[in-house]
Amino acid sequence: QQKLIGISFSIRQPTWEDNDAFADLGGRHSWCNAKKCLYPGGRDEAEEQGPWELLLCSSCAAEGTHRRCSGLAKRIHHWECDSCAGVGRGMRQSTGVSLGWGQCAG
Repeated sequence: QQKLIGISFSIRQPTWEDNDAFADLGGRHSWCNAKKCLYPGGRDEAEEQGPWELLLCSSCAAEGTHRRCSGLAKRIHHWECDSCAGVGRGMRQSTGVSLGWGQCAG
């Protein structure tokens, strides 16, 4: 304990710094969220390129898919999850220029 101008207080770290509670927040999404993952290695595996490349949602990056699991051609560079694109809105894949954060194609 230390005393500062007549007030006693304890010097200690906040509890979240003691137990690595936020250790996972720095990680990148790394699995396929397709309803039916087709990759023989499983949802948690991916390749650097080709049909088993894992694309992350270009809007939220909180979901991913292997190209083949979502039927995405090699020329497709951007993909949006159902939550961001809206089911049936036709915005799930794009070969165009990325719009950037907070912008939409609508």
